[in-house]
Amino acid sequence: MFENLLNISDAAKLLGVSPSTLRRMEKTGNIEEYGLKVIYTPGGQRRYILDEVQQLFSNQGFSGQIGFGTKPALLIRDFTIAFTEPHSQLAIKMDHQITATQQLIEQALNDKIPIIFSKTIYETKNKVSRLWCEKFPSLQILDRESTWVNIHPDLSDYPYDLINATVYISSLYDDQVDDFLKDRQIDTLILAGTTTSGSIRATAVDALQRGYRVIIPKEAVGDRNQTLQNSTLVDLNARYADVMNLDKVLKGMKP
Repeated sequence: MFENLLNISDAAKLLGVSPSTLRRMEKTGNIEEYGLKVIYTPGGQRRYILDEVQQLFSNQGFSGQIGFGTKPALLIRDFTIAFTEPHSQLAIKMDHQITATQQLIEQALNDKIPIIFSKTIYETKNKVSRLWCEKFPSLQILDRESTWVNIHPDLSDYPYDLINATVYISSLYDDQVDDFLKDRQIDTLILAGTTTSGSIRATAVDALQRGYRVIIPKEAVGDRNQTLQNSTLVDLNARYADVMNLDKVLKGMKP
């Protein structure tokens, strides 16, 4: 029931107000004038509906739609064993992301859309990798030869056009991926994978700065908890990408 809700701190941050402002608006009865409802958890915590916060963003001049271009590519990030195995220290909250990604892949194959699988690895000799690992020590399990970096079994047999192992947070920081996209005159990048607040966000920002339209099917990305997932999707949709339902993305992929 509470998965598609934001807590008061996240809602306030995204709306550019303080939590006390939201509390005051609720107390005076003004909050519904802005299209927001307050829901209370069994523990008495305030929650705000994700779609309503996103709509308020739109009304404030955020969340404009970029839409699809004419040449899309699908980029999947880090749906590897390390991020999808429940016992892994890097595991995300799994729902139906793998199934959603399979649908994206099948649609891409049907319409001859290029598919890239990008996966994070840890390299002790790489300065960036070592530095990132100082901040995020769990990355040490992602040795290139480790089974942790193997693609999830339900995704491993597909014929990817490019499999890119990278030490970088953004998949586009690696010239191999950017060159691949430019050689095929790609103008739209569909992002699936994990984590939404990490590599998906970084890649979305990087892609927009390089002139790509960015589409994110919200059912095909994941993070370590639902609150982080929700707040990041709202912010991505407000600033850098079009966050859509899976069905809408699948329709947009068709010629």
